[in-house]
Amino acid sequence: MNTALQTFTENSLDDILNRGGDYDWVLDQDRAKKCQFLVCCSSQGVNHKSSFLVGKISGVEYTYTGDSGKRRYLVRISEYALINIPDSWPGNQNPVHYTSLEDLGINLANLKFEKVSRLISESFTIAHAKAGLAKHYGVSEDSIEITIKG
Repeated sequence: MNTALQTFTENSLDDILNRGGDYDWVLDQDRAKKCQFLVCCSSQGVNHKSSFLVGKISGVEYTYTGDSGKRRYLVRISEYALINIPDSWPGNQNPVHYTSLEDLGINLANLKFEKVSRLISESFTIAHAKAGLAKHYGVSEDSIEITIKG
């Protein structure tokens, strides 16, 4: 039985924790909601193809419809555990993989979960907001203007 949803993500650990889950996925919402765990695998950098996070799925939320007309989702997590499993991406072309922790070689008993806190940190800046909005809406950061009145 597929109890885990593995993503081949470009999102960083900080991005995932700040957003409360891994995001911008085209997936089968009903099938994803049946999974208990999210396993994030890096699609970037020196840890390419390495799984770095196991999260307890708390919901799968529609976020927006992309330019291709496909619906995008956020896989929300309530708790997470850090892991480091090199070469754990199976090489699928689709960056969403339905599997199980057992098939990925992850022993749940060895994981120490922490609560996800989605508070905006003191280091949150206009640059962070512009980058996030630009990514969400598929425009350049130069196209985003933010005004603070106070």
